[in-house]
Amino acid sequence: MMNEKSQTRYLSLLQMERRAPSLDYLRVLTKHHLHRFPFENISKIYYYASQASTGQPWLPAIDTFLDHFERHGLGGNCYILNVHFGQLLDSLGFQTELVRATGGNVHLANRVTVEGRSYYVDVGYGAPLFEPLSLEEQPRFSRCGEEVEIMKLKTNRYMIDRRANGQSLVTKYIEWCPVSLESFEEAITHSLRDEDDNPFMRKIIATLYKQEVAYSVINQKLLIRTDDRTEVHEYTEKRQWMHMMRITFGFTEEMLLQALEFVESRAGASPLFVHR
Repeated sequence: MMNEKSQTRYLSLLQMERRAPSLDYLRVLTKHHLHRFPFENISKIYYYASQASTGQPWLPAIDTFLDHFERHGLGGNCYILNVHFGQLLDSLGFQTELVRATGGNVHLANRVTVEGRSYYVDVGYGAPLFEPLSLEEQPRFSRCGEEVEIMKLKTNRYMIDRRANGQSLVTKYIEWCPVSLESFEEAITHSLRDEDDNPFMRKIIATLYKQEVAYSVINQKLLIRTDDRTEVHEYTEKRQWMHMMRITFGFTEEMLLQALEFVESRAGASPLFVHR
């Protein structure tokens, strides 16, 4: 259970104040989170190297998570972001439960019940899911260069498909029933495997939204996506890339250098930049 001190600090970093639970408040909290805390794997690499390489011991405590956001601009992946956001919502009086989504690495999100209805809330998918989603309504929308569609497959099972330029980016299958954090132990360990078929441990990835514009990095490439256009910028010099990562995401040089060293140290990897 999140204590009052951590709750106050978390809300301050979200630039929010405490209010009574409501759908409108949940909507604003979700949007603020996606515009403040980046989805990225730099923190994943950092905790893998400095904390643990398996399961829940790898998952940072709330104060560690907030410290690293303040000091280094770090956010996290689905396990980090959705676990801590869910705990914040729970401390604010929302009825919050974890749910699982399968397909590739197992995904973790939140089911939040407010005003008599349950909503899918996901701030850890690198996707423009700016509001709580009613899965029963099978929402479909286009935003920030992506098309997102949710389809009901059967009772308590939904497909969420993300597409860009008519091509599927990633598809997950949401299991719409509560599960425990402990049940993700094996999934977290699996997501940390240092293997070629696990790209989240072989690339540098980050996404952050600013005024509903998506800024996404995959290694040297920065994509800036709005509803009607996509800009692509590719960096060949490490110095320029480091500057872009600092001003776009707030990442510090210390964390960026560690992530670069980790990615470039993988078996058979080539340097992302020519070292000068």
